[in-house]
Amino acid sequence: MKLFLSTVIVAAASLAVPSTALAQFATDSSAPTILNADNASTENGVITLTGQADIRQGDVRLLADRVQIFTADGGGNSLIATSDFTRVVATGNFYYITPDQEVRGDRGVYTRADESFVVTGDVVLLQDDSVVTGKQLDYNLQTREAKVGGTCKGRKCGKGQRVSILIRSTDSPQGAN
Repeated sequence: MKLFLSTVIVAAASLAVPSTALAQFATDSSAPTILNADNASTENGVITLTGQADIRQGDVRLLADRVQIFTADGGGNSLIATSDFTRVVATGNFYYITPDQEVRGDRGVYTRADESFVVTGDVVLLQDDSVVTGKQLDYNLQTREAKVGGTCKGRKCGKGQRVSILIRSTDSPQGAN
């Protein structure tokens, strides 16, 4: 137990180091990355946060019931630094929130190699006054390009199975359809 606690403390302390691995999480990539959760553990280079996990870097926030952070060296005998993060898997009540947009879904996977998020489940993308819903969102954090897909094609699909986009007119008041 003592080894487990000291490993978690060392891993958590190293997470406050400025990050380039999560560079696109925040507009200020030199901002520290702060992790909060009800429980935290690390094993074989995977940091696991459970119970209202909340990750913040600058003005960006990632929320989920459970978050697993995978590192490049697989846990070796060295301290884990945020620059070692290769992939983040967030499951249950996933939110990715920036000052300009909010993404929600059941599961979100961030991959450092291509600076992308894949969000699945009941996906909602809110940006400005527009709303996009679907079953999967592929989002590139560098280009800010989003692709949304549904589970059915054609007009005979049931409600919620196709991609739905609401674009508000700049001439109409907020909330009017």
